[in-house]
Amino acid sequence: MKKSEPSLLRAAGLIAAVTIVSKLLGAVRDWQIVHVYGASMVSDAYLAAAQLPSFAIVLLGGLGGPFHTATVAIFTSLIPKDSIRAPETAQKLASVFMTLTAIAGLVLSLGVTFFSLPLMQILLPGADVTLISSAAAQLQIMSPVILIGSLVGIFYGLLNVYQSFLWPSLSPAILNITMILTLCLSPHDPTGQILAWATLGGAFGQFLCQLPEFFRRGFSLKPSFAWRDTPEMKQLGEILFPAIVGTTIGQLITYVDMFFTSMLPVGGWTAVTLSNRLLQLPIGVLQTALLVPIFPRFTRCVADQDWDELRRLFKLGVISLWFISIPMLVIMLMYGENTIRIIFQHGEFTSGATQMVTLALVFQAFQMLPYFARDTLTRVFYAFGDAKTPLTVGLIAIGLKALLDWWLIGPFGVGGITLATTLITTINMLILSLMMRKHFAHLRMHQLIPAFGKLLVAGILMGGCILLLQQVETTLLGLPLNAKLPVWQEIGRLTLNSLLSLGAYLAGCWLLRIPETSYLFERLSFLSFMPNRTKEN
Repeated sequence: MKKSEPSLLRAAGLIAAVTIVSKLLGAVRDWQIVHVYGASMVSDAYLAAAQLPSFAIVLLGGLGGPFHTATVAIFTSLIPKDSIRAPETAQKLASVFMTLTAIAGLVLSLGVTFFSLPLMQILLPGADVTLISSAAAQLQIMSPVILIGSLVGIFYGLLNVYQSFLWPSLSPAILNITMILTLCLSPHDPTGQILAWATLGGAFGQFLCQLPEFFRRGFSLKPSFAWRDTPEMKQLGEILFPAIVGTTIGQLITYVDMFFTSMLPVGGWTAVTLSNRLLQLPIGVLQTALLVPIFPRFTRCVADQDWDELRRLFKLGVISLWFISIPMLVIMLMYGENTIRIIFQHGEFTSGATQMVTLALVFQAFQMLPYFARDTLTRVFYAFGDAKTPLTVGLIAIGLKALLDWWLIGPFGVGGITLATTLITTINMLILSLMMRKHFAHLRMHQLIPAFGKLLVAGILMGGCILLLQQVETTLLGLPLNAKLPVWQEIGRLTLNSLLSLGAYLAGCWLLRIPETSYLFERLSFLSFMPNRTKEN
């Protein structure tokens, strides 16, 4: 293995640990929201209004978003390895980039503020008038997040070039903590606008916590309009704008889902959102942990024309993500309803809401497998300086998603929306793998198939183990299959069964001898993340 591999896994371990904390806080935040408001008109209004601000702070400005990706891709070549402060060229480019971004973000924020009501009327055509007006009022409050999000994305990229991952990974937790504290201090706002104010405050906190490390690297917030004197701005634009449009396409698909979900009973959009949040817990942790530190390596491999290393890193990345995600998929399918009932079914969140979220989650859980392959492929395209191909593939998805929503919402209800999402992700992944040949004909995607098959066999073994444990509970302990136990007993039962079945999965992976998972078994231990004790192969 390459010498840089331990540092990659140390970075992944740090990012994973911090991201897990943030995601768990996000789960607590969601629990508080549904505990206070349930799956109701107020929660539907907030979650609908929050789509655009969340798009700015999480998708556009988040780790792996267009601003982060473009910044890493361009500044990696401008900033020498092991440098403490940014060279003048990088400082100048960063100032121009942030100035132009701030101007664009301010214009968009003002536009959303003035046109919030028409926007909600377009996005929620089948919704109640009260819901639309409530969502519009909350969107006005949160509109400055659009400005904040894009700037935060640039901060993340600049700090990641310096291998600084702590604050970029931890800062999303600030938004969650802000919302949790706000709901604790003021839980009885019937309008739900307290949620909007908390979202705005949390986004501003994310901005502030990046500044100390940003200034330490020699960058400044002084405006600069010398874009004509910075030729690198053209390179930034060639990656940034197609990536923004591509990400915007993903958000447009969300609005397509909102359009069709508004025709379902009240609480439908809350169910889709909570399902997505539950899925994003493992997806967000794994994607951020591995793809954020591995993307600069893709870029350097392309710059050095080190094709063997690029191919090896790609295969390691995808199979590592599949290796960790398959047991999570099995647990979601087998214990999804139990988990949702334990976490959310309190206060105003009823058993009917649990059934809706479970239906949405079951169909969406399968999205994890093509999702990771698609996103890893997308970063390889970006490493080649090609953001147009993922954009083209994304454009195809909008019309197809609307068609699938219309077709599947009838027989499956809220589950049809999430099933369509899984199908679209799979189609995008397949198209990208075919189109990769124009850049790199020897990525050898077919070599992933044997490892995937073995992981799938191990996953089936894990599912069989859970069924066996359930049978033991039924026959030996006399416990009905879907018995509703006291919360702590239920948590203990699910934890024990999950750990035992996970042992069966790991044993299956070890017996099937998948090279990448064998490597992870060796490296993913506590000592492997200690710099002075790492063994080299």
